[in-house]
Amino acid sequence: MKIKIIGLFVLLFTIISCKKNKEYPKYVELQSGGGEYSLYIKNGTFEFLKTKLISYDQILTAPFSEGKYEISGDELTLKSDKGKKYTFKIGNEAELIPAKMDSLKDLKGLFPIQILHNNKMPKEMGRLDSLGRKNALWLYFNEKGKVINQRLYKNGELLKDHYKSDIIVK
Repeated sequence: MKIKIIGLFVLLFTIISCKKNKEYPKYVELQSGGGEYSLYIKNGTFEFLKTKLISYDQILTAPFSEGKYEISGDELTLKSDKGKKYTFKIGNEAELIPAKMDSLKDLKGLFPIQILHNNKMPKEMGRLDSLGRKNALWLYFNEKGKVINQRLYKNGELLKDHYKSDIIVK
């Protein structure tokens, strides 16, 4: 009986200790569905940018917050140098869903448009629609920058994996 209890205890301890924080890319560029905000995360630091459409051919992008970030489980916390704090839940497809925002009220979510490997080579890139869903062709790269897969999306739904197109990335 004692052996069974000890065995169960060891199994439970093993499962708990193997629980790992959700992986999130070290280098990522994200944008809001409407294109008003961009977030760049690199090497433990972040830079938040706000984009304004001035006229049909002029766009103004200005940084409004920067600092350090931490990842704990499925939460990403940005701590700005000016004391502001932004907390996101990490959703599917590396989407960031706002949880607690010190100064942002109109941010619906941030979606990756380019994710880089640790060596800063592209890992995946593609287009998003105004709702932040993957659309059109997404390219996936190995660590040397060679395209290893192409996927075709429509309104966030995968239409074709290993899609063949004539796009050449150099």
